[in-house]
Amino acid sequence: MSELNSEFKSYLKQLFTEKNFSKLEFELDNLGEIKDLPENIIYLYAISKTLNLNSKTEDYKIALGLLITIFEKNKKNLEVLYNLILVSLKAKSYFKIKKFLEDNLKENSDDDKVLEGLAKINYILGNVDESVNYYKKLFELNPQRITSRVSFLATLNYATNITQENYFEECKKHSELLENNSQKNKEFEISKKKINIGFFSSDLRKHSVSYFLKGLITNIDKNQFEISAFSNLEKSNQDKMSFELKTLFDNWYDVYEYSDNDLVKFIKEKKIGILIDLNGFTHGNRNNIFVQRSAPIQVLWCGYCNTTGLKNMDFIITDKNCIKKGEEHLYSEKIIYLPKIWNALSKPKNLPNLSALPCKNEKIFTFGSFNNFQKITDKTIDVWSKILVQTDSRIYLKNSVIDSEEINFNLKEKFLKRGVKDNQIIILKFQKDENDHLSNYNKIDLALDPFPYNGVTTTFEAIIMGVPVLTLKGFNFNSRCGESININLNLEKFIANDFDEYINKAINFTKDEKYLSELREGIRTQALSSYLFKTQDFTEVFSQKMKDIWTNFLS
Repeated sequence: MSELNSEFKSYLKQLFTEKNFSKLEFELDNLGEIKDLPENIIYLYAISKTLNLNSKTEDYKIALGLLITIFEKNKKNLEVLYNLILVSLKAKSYFKIKKFLEDNLKENSDDDKVLEGLAKINYILGNVDESVNYYKKLFELNPQRITSRVSFLATLNYATNITQENYFEECKKHSELLENNSQKNKEFEISKKKINIGFFSSDLRKHSVSYFLKGLITNIDKNQFEISAFSNLEKSNQDKMSFELKTLFDNWYDVYEYSDNDLVKFIKEKKIGILIDLNGFTHGNRNNIFVQRSAPIQVLWCGYCNTTGLKNMDFIITDKNCIKKGEEHLYSEKIIYLPKIWNALSKPKNLPNLSALPCKNEKIFTFGSFNNFQKITDKTIDVWSKILVQTDSRIYLKNSVIDSEEINFNLKEKFLKRGVKDNQIIILKFQKDENDHLSNYNKIDLALDPFPYNGVTTTFEAIIMGVPVLTLKGFNFNSRCGESININLNLEKFIANDFDEYINKAINFTKDEKYLSELREGIRTQALSSYLFKTQDFTEVFSQKMKDIWTNFLS
């Protein structure tokens, strides 16, 4: 095809500048085969699809293919390589770009964008330790770099051979870079009528955080508390759960488009007394609004089970099983200990009926884990593989976050390399329907908890579906969540002290069909009568803790 005339090129450039990507793509699609257009126009088309908010996975895959073709003609074109990182994450296609980045790094070991890209892609693939190493190289090159540090800190929770001391030191480095402009409590106006509590989150949708939050805001005494949601979720991503939550809050504010400074000012104007962060270092966080202090009291709860290291994050809510006495120095926040469990899950509306123990009919023992695959670390795979190799068993796995063939392949290959047979690893498709998802637990005899980052929602789900969860004793908040849940259910038998005991317990449970069958029949009733699901009781305890810290602040 001949070169496009200059007037049309100017028109395309204008559409791109105005972010009218759909119109730009329409105009180019009308010209015929995209691959036959000049390379600079193909590139424009691919970037348009990458940035277009209306693009779907298939659009991203088209963009990825076009960019790969361009890059393979000239592998020194770093601009194209950097864009390949972005589009590969959106297209959920990682292997080829990972190889491009690794090859590039051999020639240019201090390219921060390549290092960052490899850190992100390896994390998504479940290669967490590799991800951590790339992040460390990135910050060795530039110790003052703030960008990506939060992602690094979040990734450390999954990594092996990382102690709480290691993690906390990295948090303090991050906080030192951020906290030049922290403010003092005396600048706030406060409401004299009720205790104003604000909940900040990017996950007020169909998400684990919402299921733990829902019972609390349903049961909290609105005569004593005024509760406000500060939703950092794009309106286009709100769903049925978002709209249900809106009916439970006194006030709901969509704040996604606010700058950090404007959001701090806005929250102050609402006279919030206690601002609760449900994000921590998870995706969609706004750490800067807590660094700048948006409320006189700031609390971390539910969405992130570890310290932030931020000086202006005043409290973290936990229980005595998750953070032991004497470990307070490893958390920058003051610790609020709840007497039983650190959070309680709202009972699902339509619980599927429980099945009999699957191994009775299947004649093979079935383990399971429906946690996100980043939690299934290499050490976890080592342990689970030893169990599978030594027993007539299989394991059902289901990623709770991203459904990707490459992620699934990468995980399965790790098991196969450790001697596990292909037919012992069954990876289930991601399911949006809650009832269908919960019904999958009826296929499982015993759930296995990953480490060091335990399951939380998945453990609550397994228990309520009659499936006990074998967990490993941990060393910090997020690695002891499974312990706390089992202790609250008097299921200490399912807590292992070390890797060997974890393996031995799992093997022995495959031989104890009678015990597991009896337990399956009563565990749901036991769970529903425990603090794990008694959201009314949990709310009363939680409310009293909020009153206590508010009273102490005023005194």
